[in-house]
Amino acid sequence: MTLTGKHALITGGGTGIGLAIATALREAGADVTVTGRRADVLQAAAEKHGLHAL
Repeated sequence: MTLTGKHALITGGGTGIGLAIATALREAGADVTVTGRRADVLQAAAEKHGLHAL
């Protein structure tokens, strides 16, 4: 399945299940933005997995 050209917004995407879903969507080609409570955790996840942190 390809999600190229699609956008996804994942809440709680810095760790755990949210991060796993965000990573899977990114690997499928989606442009993924993650949100969460801890900016430092979100930024680290975004840099490591090619995501956007909000």
